Amino acid sequence: MKRLFILAVAALMATIGVKAQDELKHEIGVFYGVGSVSNVLSAFSSAFAAAAGEQSSWWGPIGVEYYYHVTPVVGVGGVAEYATCKAIDDVAHVKGLTETFISVMPSVKFNWLRKKHFGMYSGLSAGVIFFKVAADDAVKAGNPEAKDESRATVIFNATAVGAEFGGTAFRGFVEAGFGEKGVLCAGLRYKL
Repeated sequence: MKRLFILAVAALMATIGVKAQDELKHEIGVFYGVGSVSNVLSAFSSAFAAAAGEQSSWWGPIGVEYYYHVTPVVGVGGVAEYATCKAIDDVAHVKGLTETFISVMPSVKFNWLRKKHFGMYSGLSAGVIFFKVAADDAVKAGNPEAKDESRATVIFNATAVGAEFGGTAFRGFVEAGFGEKGVLCAGLRYKL
């Protein structure tokens, strides 16, 4: 996944040479968040899966987003994210659980401050998250109730405030909110 994130950033940066237009309607971005809903679900996975354990490492959510600006204020699009966790099974006491979260959410973004090198916005997203717990053989041998499980449920994200800064087309951004993008989120964005 680290390679995928690095490739997405490289592809984003490779498009910087494209000539900016007066009115930039398309926007693509990559981001990383902390404190996401999937991280909380993972911490309480015993309520969702027969194989459950304590987190030992967490990665994500990393994601991509796209918006089309219907007006200079309103953008519509979507967000796709990936997060994963390695865990130690509570019964077998061995590290061998892998939890994977993939989410897809249609989104709307409201740009309420638009300057040449700075902007502020809020946003809402809602969609579905696919949750999978996989137990390796060592966990299954030590915990007879451990098994692989998959689920899907509704997920959301509310960006209370986001700030972007940089050039007219290429910008960095930080967001504060609640949901699958995390309590804090940061990334890079390119407008064309």
